[in-house]
Amino acid sequence: MRRSLIIAMGARAIRTLTAARSQRGRYPARDQNTSFLGPEPRGKDARTWHIRDKRKLSPRLREFFLYSPALGRTVGVRVLLPGVPAEVSPVICLFHGGGDDFRSWTDFGSAEELTLDSPYLVVMPDGGAGTYSRLAVGSEVHDWPRFHTEEIPAFLTANFSVDWAPGSQLLAGLSMGGYGAMKYAAWHPDRYGSVAAFSSPLDPLSTVPAFDIIAMREGARSLSLFGDPGLDRSEWLANSPYALAENLRGLDLWFSAGSGSLEGAKDRDLLESMISSQGERFSARLNALGIRHSWFPRTSGLHNWPSWERELGAWLKTLAKRRDYASSDRDRTDRVADGGQFTYLSGHALFDIHGWRVEISRRRGQVVRFDAVSAAGFSLTGTGSFRVRTPALFDPGRRYDISVSGPGGDNAYQQKADKKGRLTFTGRLAAAMHDPIIPGKRTAHFTALGQDEVTAVRISSAPVDAAENRRHSSDEVDRAAADRRHTAAAEADGKAAVDEGLYTADDPDQLPGETTQAPAGVYIESGRESSAADSSER
Repeated sequence: MRRSLIIAMGARAIRTLTAARSQRGRYPARDQNTSFLGPEPRGKDARTWHIRDKRKLSPRLREFFLYSPALGRTVGVRVLLPGVPAEVSPVICLFHGGGDDFRSWTDFGSAEELTLDSPYLVVMPDGGAGTYSRLAVGSEVHDWPRFHTEEIPAFLTANFSVDWAPGSQLLAGLSMGGYGAMKYAAWHPDRYGSVAAFSSPLDPLSTVPAFDIIAMREGARSLSLFGDPGLDRSEWLANSPYALAENLRGLDLWFSAGSGSLEGAKDRDLLESMISSQGERFSARLNALGIRHSWFPRTSGLHNWPSWERELGAWLKTLAKRRDYASSDRDRTDRVADGGQFTYLSGHALFDIHGWRVEISRRRGQVVRFDAVSAAGFSLTGTGSFRVRTPALFDPGRRYDISVSGPGGDNAYQQKADKKGRLTFTGRLAAAMHDPIIPGKRTAHFTALGQDEVTAVRISSAPVDAAENRRHSSDEVDRAAADRRHTAAAEADGKAAVDEGLYTADDPDQLPGETTQAPAGVYIESGRESSAADSSER
C-alpha cells in the first residue's frame, strides 16, 4: 500500500511537470524522429559511432544524428559554436531533463542567445528519458554514461578543436540533467573542472519514485534502474552524487533550486520544494567535508523553463570569475599527476582515476574506498580481490619494497617497476573467501561482512642487495682493468708517434700518448662512461 501511494505521488509530480512545460510549446521529440534516416546500422557498421546526418540550423547552431553503439540506435546532438572563436575552445556539456531532448535547451532555454558572447563550445546530447544511467530495456541495454563520457568526447575530438584540459571541461544540466552532470563529475573528477545543476535531485535514495518512473518511461521495468533501494543499496549509493560527494573536492560546484512558489501565488510546486530541500542537504554534506561550493536557494521559482533559463544565465556570468579563481585545491590534478595524495569512492568493479587502474573481483555490488593514494602507497576498503596498477611514477627496472597488510595478514616482497615505471599489485580484500557465489536469504549477512576492513599497500625504494653489490664491484674491477689496458695502448701509440715524427713541439697542447681522434669503441667522456655503466646495471 505504501509503495503504491509513493508511486502514485511520483506519477502525479511527473504529470504536473509535463503540463507546466507544455505551456512553452510542444516537445520536439513528439513531432520529430529519426525515421527519415532509414533502418538502424547493423553488423560492422554498428560497432563504432558515426555521423548519419548533420544540419546547419543557424550561423552557430549545428544538429547531428549519431549512431551510438552504447545505445544501439541513432540519437541526436546539437552543438553551439563558440560565440568568441579561438584556436581551441573549452567545452560545456549541457544536459536536458526528463521529458525533454537534445533540442530543448535551444528551443526552450535560450541557450543560443545566452552563450552569444562566451568562448565555450556547447554540446547538447540526447539523454533519453533522463536516467543518465545504464538501463536494461527488454533485451537491450541503454548505456547512457558510456555515450556521454566516451562517445561524445570522441565525436568532439573528430569534428572540433577542443581544449581537453580538465579546467576547460564543464558539465551542466537541469533537473535530471543536473543529476547526470553532478554524477559524471563524481565518477570522473580528474576529467572535469566545473559542474552546475539547476533544480536537480542529487540524492536518488530520497527520490526513489521519481527515478523509478523516469526509468519506466524509457521502457524499463519497475525497480530495474538501480534495484531495490533496500536490498541493492550499494547500487543506489554508487549512482548518488550525495554519497560520492568526497570525489567532488577541488571542482567548481554550482547548484540552485527555487522555493516552489511564486510571489503572490497560492499554489506550490511540490517537486521543486522537494528538490530545494535536497539542495540544502547536499550543501550541508559538502560543508561537513570541507568542500567549497556555491548553493543558491531561490526565494521563488518553479520547476520550469523560465527558472532554468535564469539559472543558466547566472551561471555563465560567474564562469569567467571561477576560471580565474586561485585556490590550493584547483591544482589538485597537477599535484596528483606528480604522485600527490587523493581519495576516491566508486561502485564500479573497474575504474581508472588519475592514471591508476583498479580492478575489483566481487560477487555483489559495493562502494569501494580507494584512500590515501600516492606514490607511497594506498588503501582499499571493501570485499573481494583486487588488482591495482600504478601510473608511471617509478624508475623503470628499479626494485621496490612492497608491504601489504589487511584482514588476511601481512605480506612483504620486492617488485621491479616495468619499462614504463609502473607497479602492479594483486591481493585479497575482506571476505574474499567467504562471500557466497549465489547470494540468498541464508547468506544475506555476507553483504556487509568485512566491508569496513582496510587493506593497505605501502611502497618504498628497495636497498641494493649483497649480490648486486658484488656484481657492481666486479663491473668496477673490469672497467679499471680496461682503463689500464687503454692507457698502456695510448702510451705505446704516443711513443710510436714521437719516433715517427708525428709529434712536434709546435703544438704544446698535444701531449705524448694523445691523438686527435678517439679510438673506435672507446668512451672518452666521463658522462658517457657513467651512462654506459648505469645502463648495464639496469
